[in-house]
Amino acid sequence: MNISNIDNKLNDISKDEDLGVELALLTGDEKMSVFAVELQKGEFIHAHYHKEDIETYFILNGEGVVFLGTKDQDGVIWESEDKVHKGDCFTIYPHQVHKFKNLSNETLRIIATAPLSHSEEDRYFVNDKD
Repeated sequence: MNISNIDNKLNDISKDEDLGVELALLTGDEKMSVFAVELQKGEFIHAHYHKEDIETYFILNGEGVVFLGTKDQDGVIWESEDKVHKGDCFTIYPHQVHKFKNLSNETLRIIATAPLSHSEEDRYFVNDKD
């Protein structure tokens, strides 16, 4: 067994410039992995989608907004925005364009589960005009 500590992992990483936030792999394998994500005040997870499999999210700390949309030839048609708070959990489905923004003064800390491919080859960024 390999034990990972969220605080240690997040302290030892640099920002994922493509995604726009700190992202750390905590545990798992290619089929299902657990990631820790941190967004500082005003930071975004850039708009993107995945072609396969779901992602689940659990908000550990802070408050943010999740934007969901559909990709079109010019970028994204944003269809919803939902505030999320400490204790909330939700699922993102394949082909759902999504982005997140920290709305609070405190760090927005998230645990996410997804296949390892979501952090590598199955991550498609879209032109986000908003």
